[in-house]
Amino acid sequence: MAVLAVALAGCEYAGPEDQPAPASPPAATPPSRSFEENVDEVARLLEASPADPGMPSEAEPAGKLLLDLAPGDYMVTGACAGAYGAKLTILGADGVPEATDFTCDSALDRFLRHDGGPITISAVPPVGKPSATGVKVKTNPDPTASELEDLSEWSAEQLQPRIPGELRGTSGGNTTTTGTLMAEPGEYELHFVCIGPTFAELSASTTAGAEVLAPVRVPCDGQAVKTPMLLPTQGADFTISPDDGVDGRFAYRLVPSAEPTGAG
Repeated sequence: MAVLAVALAGCEYAGPEDQPAPASPPAATPPSRSFEENVDEVARLLEASPADPGMPSEAEPAGKLLLDLAPGDYMVTGACAGAYGAKLTILGADGVPEATDFTCDSALDRFLRHDGGPITISAVPPVGKPSATGVKVKTNPDPTASELEDLSEWSAEQLQPRIPGELRGTSGGNTTTTGTLMAEPGEYELHFVCIGPTFAELSASTTAGAEVLAPVRVPCDGQAVKTPMLLPTQGADFTISPDDGVDGRFAYRLVPSAEPTGAG
């Protein structure tokens, strides 16, 4: 790795006695519909047919798909009706479930990068019938989601191995980008790596606006650079500008060099 050198306070209230506390507003209740009506609502949210795979049925009100997908990027969608919410779960060959809670007022879209092979996708409501849930999967239609996943995977690879206590961020583009790491006050080592343009200008300040790293040009050759950084207050804002408007990828992290200290 190259080394970068850069020199409510408490209060009381005395009011009228014997005033009852205001009652909490009643919790919103889902619309009262039959199971068949809830199935139709799930179909509407999923833009699907009640007979499609992944839709609820008389035998099983929870939608489920067991698939053998080719490697690629997909969009998984879950929907529910007749309950407050449901849980969307994706289970791949590694046996580690990825679960997301969502509410029934709209469908949930979840980007999925799949290495290929068997996968189980399900949406389960907290109660049985007449509630209903459904799921569907299709090839990802959003290129931005794929680009963000590419960036995330690249950043994770560049900043290996993970270091205890680190905070990391990533960004990309051909214009000035900013990012914030909510690190505690203390002494850190900043690691930064970029590719794309020949150079990028990097600077950092506290979230309150005090400069902690003066602007410096960093070569974007895929080699991480390091520099010590003292953070006097919580939070660091990073500003990155690629040379000549060339599209680039940028990854950075703060690694504690000592136990973080409280602000004085």
